[in-house]
Amino acid sequence: MATGAETLQQFFPATSRPLICNAPMAGATNARMAVAVAKAGGLGLIGGGADFTASSPELANLRQQLVYARELLDVVDSNAPLPIGIGCLTMKSDTWKDNFVQLVNEHRPVAAWLFAYTHRSQHTELIQALQSTGRNWGLKVIVQVGTVESAREAIDDGADILSVQGSDAGGHQFKQGAGLMTLLPDVADMVRREYPEKSIPLLAAGGIMDGRGVAAALMLGASGIVMGTRFLCTTECPVSDQIKATLIATHDGASSTLKSRVHDEIQGKAEFWPIQYSGRAIVSDVHRKWDAELAKHKNLELRASPAIVWAGAGVGQIESVVDAGTLVTNTQAQARQWIQAFKT
Repeated sequence: MATGAETLQQFFPATSRPLICNAPMAGATNARMAVAVAKAGGLGLIGGGADFTASSPELANLRQQLVYARELLDVVDSNAPLPIGIGCLTMKSDTWKDNFVQLVNEHRPVAAWLFAYTHRSQHTELIQALQSTGRNWGLKVIVQVGTVESAREAIDDGADILSVQGSDAGGHQFKQGAGLMTLLPDVADMVRREYPEKSIPLLAAGGIMDGRGVAAALMLGASGIVMGTRFLCTTECPVSDQIKATLIATHDGASSTLKSRVHDEIQGKAEFWPIQYSGRAIVSDVHRKWDAELAKHKNLELRASPAIVWAGAGVGQIESVVDAGTLVTNTQAQARQWIQAFKT
């Protein structure tokens, strides 16, 4: 049986090893980033958002980005697979499943990444529909998980690849979880023990910023790597220069970031995210003002604040803004050096 890394290579033959993916961060990824990652030998992904109803701006924007990606990659044949992936948040997928599947069929990305259902049947139905429509060009479904139980569910629902996200990760994740150091071996052991006939590649996510983290995750059972926060500080990332400067200036992620649902409360999005998820972001003055208002039992006036900067606990390792392609190739080279050092 092929190893997980070999299976990933079969799934995505244009990529190189160790596989590096950019996380499909909604609002922080675009065609330029995904294409740059793909051209460097990684798996580039565009985060599409959570609303793919017919009149949704997110649906229109993702379609536009996929058209642009095809142009950048010079994929002239509209029936040829597009060697990048797309991601979506699935908490409201009951209302737009058919539209999303139609979009996937229209543009033929090689991967579709799912995360954040409200109830499990959303993923069960969406995975079945995506695999049915994508069978002709080999579409692979990636499901982001954060516990052993959620990993088991995703495999039973038919996921081709699992993105195993530890609690060090930035942005949203399972509220009840663990760091990658313990979660990844637990999931790897479960897959080997309970699904010996399957070769399910595991992508490690959460706190990985360079080749050291890549090498460590591979030794813990990963087949490939997902980096989110680090890709925020790339030239292709559409977030503001102010956010990039904040990320570079932030140190000691253990104390400067917080995993909590309070970020969603501050932004007025507590009802948007299902209760089983929380997020990690940089602690800022807006959090301190929020705490002060709570302490005084006053009406809060910080709703819909734009001040939240999502970031993982490894944010202190970011020192500069680099090209996304350079980030991929440099990280791969570092990882190979560390792996060789471990062997000797």
